[in-house]
Amino acid sequence: MLATAPARCDYEPVSGTQENPVRQVVAALQAAAAVAAEWAERTGVVTSEAINKLSSDPAIRTLLSRWRAATIWDQRRCECRCADSHPNDVGVCDNRAVITRRIPRGATGGADVPLCAPCAVAQGVAELPG
Repeated sequence: MLATAPARCDYEPVSGTQENPVRQVVAALQAAAAVAAEWAERTGVVTSEAINKLSSDPAIRTLLSRWRAATIWDQRRCECRCADSHPNDVGVCDNRAVITRRIPRGATGGADVPLCAPCAVAQGVAELPG
C-alpha cells in the first residue's frame, strides 16, 4: 500500500482590501439589471405610444376591419332537411355548416348543400346498407 501525504490547501482568504471576484460579478450583474430595467421601461413607453397612434389612425382601423372580415370563417347555416335525410337522427343539427355535399335533385343533376358535422355523419349513417 502506498502512503500519501495529506492534501495541502493553497487557499488564502481574500481580505477586504483586495478586489473580490465575487463582488465584481455581483456588481456587474446589478449594473446589467439596471440597464435592462431602464431599456424595458423606455421600450414599453415607446411601444405604447406607437400602438395608440396606430389604433387611432382611421386608415389603419379600416384596413384592420377589412382584414378581419376577410379572415373570419364564412359562417354558413346548415341547410339539411333532417326529417328527410336522416329521419332516425332528427335534432342532431347544430346549424353551423362545415362541409358541402352534392345532393341529386331531378334533371338538374344536383345541388351543393351546406351541412353541419352532425348532419353529415347522420346522413352517412342513414345511407349505410342494412
